Amino acid sequence: MRKSQKLMFICLMLTLIAVVTVAPTYSWLSSTSQPVVNTFAGGVISIKLDEALVDTDGQAIEGEGAQRVNSNSYKYVAGARLDKDPTPTVLKGSEECYVFICVENGLSDQFIINYDTQSWLKVAEADGKAVYVYSTKVDALASEADIVLNPIFTTVTVSDDLTAEDIETLGERTLCATAYAVQTKAITAQAAIDLAVSQFLPDGAATDYPEIG
Repeated sequence: MRKSQKLMFICLMLTLIAVVTVAPTYSWLSSTSQPVVNTFAGGVISIKLDEALVDTDGQAIEGEGAQRVNSNSYKYVAGARLDKDPTPTVLKGSEECYVFICVENGLSDQFIINYDTQSWLKVAEADGKAVYVYSTKVDALASEADIVLNPIFTTVTVSDDLTAEDIETLGERTLCATAYAVQTKAITAQAAIDLAVSQFLPDGAATDYPEIG
């Protein structure tokens, strides 16, 4: 290598070294937080409706082995007092709700039903059906057990004046109850009542908007 070439190579090397030497070195302080995790789960409302199992005389079977069922069969005669207690239960963990029962009464006026008018308030009636709302809101969200409400009625009494001819004319009749629940959040009691009425009476309208505790 000629002297001039050596000199150029040395100069280049020195230039590179100089660049490496004077290039700045940066160091930033930093920190990372723990993540905030938000889990969103839908609320639920779960209810059931049942009644005491009755014997062949229409009397509730009590004591050990007593059962709750979804239906019963009855034989009716004049003056008979038949046990029937449709009872809604709001299952634990359910959101606060308004609870309704629709009673479809296929009996005649010779059957007297002892409605609990303190606990259940009638809001609409049409075509043999009546819609009732429970007098208080029901909140089972933080409950450790299911919340059992008062039955809408407990007995059906047959008129003393019922005759054999009446029984033949009446034949087989049905009395049906269905429970329904609506959340209380973001909805007024009036709107919930309207919703329940439309559920059971599509062409009906609420006739009363009671104060619900």
